[in-house]
Amino acid sequence: MKQLTLQMSLSKSFKIISVVLLLLGFATLEPLFNMSRVSFAAPANSYKITRNTIDHLQREGFSKALAGMFVPMLDKTYQNRKDFLDAFPIFLGPEQREIIIRYASTEQIKIQADEFSSDLNENAAVFRGNVKGFIPRENIELTTAKLRLVSGPDSDFEKLIGEGGVQVKQWDREVRSDYAVYTQIDLEITDADSAAAKKIRAPKQTMELQGNVLMKATQGTVRSDTVLLDLLRQHATLEGQDSSKEGRIRVEANLSELETSRGNQDSATQETGDETQPISEPRKVILLASRAVLDNFKHQAMFEGDVEMERTPDNLYIHAGKITLRLSELQELQSIQAEQEVCFEQPGRVAKANRASFDEISQTILLEGDAEVQSGKFHLQGTTINLYLDVNKGVAQGANKAPIQMTILGAQSPSIFKCR
Repeated sequence: MKQLTLQMSLSKSFKIISVVLLLLGFATLEPLFNMSRVSFAAPANSYKITRNTIDHLQREGFSKALAGMFVPMLDKTYQNRKDFLDAFPIFLGPEQREIIIRYASTEQIKIQADEFSSDLNENAAVFRGNVKGFIPRENIELTTAKLRLVSGPDSDFEKLIGEGGVQVKQWDREVRSDYAVYTQIDLEITDADSAAAKKIRAPKQTMELQGNVLMKATQGTVRSDTVLLDLLRQHATLEGQDSSKEGRIRVEANLSELETSRGNQDSATQETGDETQPISEPRKVILLASRAVLDNFKHQAMFEGDVEMERTPDNLYIHAGKITLRLSELQELQSIQAEQEVCFEQPGRVAKANRASFDEISQTILLEGDAEVQSGKFHLQGTTINLYLDVNKGVAQGANKAPIQMTILGAQSPSIFKCR
């Protein structure tokens, strides 16, 4: 067993997208793990508290108030252990001090493998057989069959390639794939539009996952054939293997977990006087699609290719060629836009149209283009139909110049159409 220690520089923290969280919270971007640079050089150890450090301390049992006392030390670098400990705002016992040191240290990534080889001409290192890596600072564990590390001559290009059973764990989060490539490029390009032809930085950070991709967290899971993450743009593209149900992207999101920070209305049982509020069912979403594009900066997630979306406990099912989810800056779902042969079902109602807009704020649905609704014994048709999300309200209206045609069906009339 050979071991090589590589310095993991975390001078600047970048988010790797946790796609599960991005998707349906709908679609929050949270850090899955943070990786800034892998370098073959091993400078002296130093200490720095980042936002990630504060998060890790709370996961280790520090109270929010205690962890918050270290906020004034954020992003300050201390060159040795003594200076770092002297800067503490409060006296702590040995155990708590060591926990903080672990997550504040610019700790080295430690890699173990059955075999190790290097190529100085290519500035590369290769690990083979039972490869295990650990980054104490971020509580990240990495395992794979083969790991290749490549660095550019001027440290402007670095790549980490995992092949065979790639698995990355951090706390309750996990990513698996057959093949993974992390790339960092830190180039300078000439601004042609500048009179002085000045140089500007053009950094890029990407991660590509291929083959049997699985992402898991408390908030849900994502399965895909390939995932391409642009870490700086906070943008992700997912591709399924084929158009079959098994080959498409599959997303399972626990909305209740995603909403815990909002003091949502689906809280657990509470007693008020003699009254007891019932426990709400967990809110979940299952979504299938051939392709997805997720953009945190735009606060939206787009799915296309035979898209199916099912939400419980309200039992809303949507089938369309394309579905776009739009969110607020707080990552609360604002609307669902469905296009291309849209059909949706709710208990007691089925509807179809060329386009459908589900407004989560006003709790209404707008159907546009060849709209049809069957609700109980009523069959509605029109160019434009407005509905409430709550089937029991049952109010519908057409546009000013597009009246609704209503047909009253027999009590035992079968469904005119179905979505699945």
